[in-house]
Amino acid sequence: MSEQPEKRVGDLMIPLRNYKVISQECTIEEAVKVLHHSFYKRGKGGQGHRSVIVCDDYGNPVGLVTFRSILQALEPFFARANRLSVPIFWEGLFSERCRAEAKKSVLEIMHPINVITLDANDTLIKAAHAMIKHKLGTLPVKKNNRIVGMIRVNELFEQIYDQMTDAEHLENAFIS
Repeated sequence: MSEQPEKRVGDLMIPLRNYKVISQECTIEEAVKVLHHSFYKRGKGGQGHRSVIVCDDYGNPVGLVTFRSILQALEPFFARANRLSVPIFWEGLFSERCRAEAKKSVLEIMHPINVITLDANDTLIKAAHAMIKHKLGTLPVKKNNRIVGMIRVNELFEQIYDQMTDAEHLENAFIS
């Protein structure tokens, strides 16, 4: 029985062309609309992507807007500064923060895309480490110094499942 080589980041990545793209000139409200449409494809449940790509005027990817970046934008300044667990005045704050942030630029909340990237030839354990270390569920993948796709925790988990269930199946086959 020959051992197959481990898959690489490039084997699991989702090509960039499969992602929704927005301009860096967009507002957070516009990004939320595109992200919502991307995640809730054709009326189905949440089966799409949890991020959209932000591109510059030349079509080059410069950032990501994710569910997390939108939530972070809503966090009130006083809660970040003081790390208050339960301020007395939470009531009505969610709606107020949504209205306040809606017209701001996506540039204010996006995760810059070139800060943390993986190479298509990187190992999956390196991808898992980067996701854990940087608390990100999606990372850009480069090939020949160009961003060509995204690797998500979803694909890594699927690979974990494949590895563990194959190993369990093989182990059970030897026990029987």
